[in-house]
Amino acid sequence: MAGGGGALRAFAGLAMIGVSVVLYLNFHHLLTIKSLRANHSAILATVAANPRLAPLCYIGVLTAVIGITCPGATMLSFIGGILFEQPYASGYAYCGYIVGATISFFVTTFILGDYMRKRLAEKSTLYTKFEANVKRNAFGYLVAARYTMVFPFFFVNAAAALVGVHWKTFIAATTISCIPGSVIYTTAGGALANLLHKLGDEDKVDNSQLIWMALDDPNVRICIGGMSCALLVLLTVRQLTPRDEEVAEKKDT
Repeated sequence: MAGGGGALRAFAGLAMIGVSVVLYLNFHHLLTIKSLRANHSAILATVAANPRLAPLCYIGVLTAVIGITCPGATMLSFIGGILFEQPYASGYAYCGYIVGATISFFVTTFILGDYMRKRLAEKSTLYTKFEANVKRNAFGYLVAARYTMVFPFFFVNAAAALVGVHWKTFIAATTISCIPGSVIYTTAGGALANLLHKLGDEDKVDNSQLIWMALDDPNVRICIGGMSCALLVLLTVRQLTPRDEEVAEKKDT
């Protein structure tokens, strides 16, 4: 990463970190239970008075937070369920996830992608093997990582960029695998709305408890069940379809 290109990447990386830190320090208090409870009625009134602008603002904020890897995306997902009715809340969060993840992927690729890949490949044979395995079935890896919700959202974006997953594969996998998360988190936000005025200012919200409450919703279960069946069929078809490398090897032999 030498020359003007390296300097530009370094500047872009520092700028992204700086913006993320500034946003977090200045606005993270708005994502607390105390702030949400104090402003709940006023926010709902503002949303009701601006039925077109409010969703666009929500999608834009969620996109920006995810795009620059700023903390707060999970709480913003919950807030979507507080501010909007289903299925609109899920749809708005889904749009923010897809656009934000795509921006995060391209930003990480530009800032660190090639440089970090070369460094890791030179110093670690384990990374080289891991990279080859991921690229061999990148779609399946990404779907599994997002669908299980074990890994943080930003980690999946960054890992895909660092490994060198093709952008079309990344977007396709993200488009499919973000559907359950958008439904679950916004439904959990609806559960949080019911608890909002029962919590104290210093009470902490157990995210896992909210998610389990969301999973009790029959609509969420239907969504997860349908998505699971669809993904199983899709992954099976992809697994049975010969890859380009295998086809080429057969032709050579």
